[in-house]
Amino acid sequence: MTSRFSKIFFLALAIIRTFFMIYAVAFSVAGTALIVWGYFTITRPIKDVRYLMDHNPGETAFMKQYRASLRLQKKPDTLYQRFVPLDSISRALQNAVIAVEDDGFYTHPGFDIEAILSALEYNKEKNRIVRGASTITQQLAKNLFCDHERSFIRKAKEMGYTLLLEKYLGKDRILELYLNYAQWGDNVFGCEAASQSYYKKPSKRLSMSEASRLAATLAMPSRLSPLNEKSVFIQKRVEVIANNLYRRHLLDDSGYATVAGFAPAKDSAANSTAADSLQE
Repeated sequence: MTSRFSKIFFLALAIIRTFFMIYAVAFSVAGTALIVWGYFTITRPIKDVRYLMDHNPGETAFMKQYRASLRLQKKPDTLYQRFVPLDSISRALQNAVIAVEDDGFYTHPGFDIEAILSALEYNKEKNRIVRGASTITQQLAKNLFCDHERSFIRKAKEMGYTLLLEKYLGKDRILELYLNYAQWGDNVFGCEAASQSYYKKPSKRLSMSEASRLAATLAMPSRLSPLNEKSVFIQKRVEVIANNLYRRHLLDDSGYATVAGFAPAKDSAANSTAADSLQE
């Protein structure tokens, strides 16, 4: 009886020892896998952004998603995009895009806190989401690396990439990539493709009026055309561009009148009112 009990005891002990050994190995493997996953999770975005310091992406995450939607709808994939360096893009277009999309682009660190607080207060007053506060850097991060689903995870990813873009690329490179990969119409991506499609000329030769109307369509590129002279929405955005450029002394009185279609208001209140009307 004692011998049988001893055998059972040692067998149980061996099973327990084996179990703990397996558990220890499994825990070690899982821990190692977690460390490796964490390392690549942290370093992959840095590598993605650093790559952009001297390489241009073939296409963005949004462009891939856009192509997939075309296939799903059985529409022809005629997506048109052509990269040009920043010095081959008219200063008029650069200024117009900054004026209407992110007026504080060269002064904020990737996030415009004042604009965010203003948008929150404005949306609270309207009891709905009317005004956004995404900077050019945030929009670029979303287009390059994120899907366009509304979720906390996507927003957190966008924020992380925004900080990395600002750290490693600098403002001019961010603007260059944004202008070259933003959507500017059905199947039209990048300012060069947009300029050729709408005005039959390279983006370097865009006039201030053409640049302003082109920049004005960025809010709804699949629904707006800069050639639509009757669009009230585009006209409002053009006026905002004119006001912001005039305020920063990048347009004189005659330049303002050429872009907006009327002489500039002399009091800042009128400019502020026009800027508010853009968001509604």
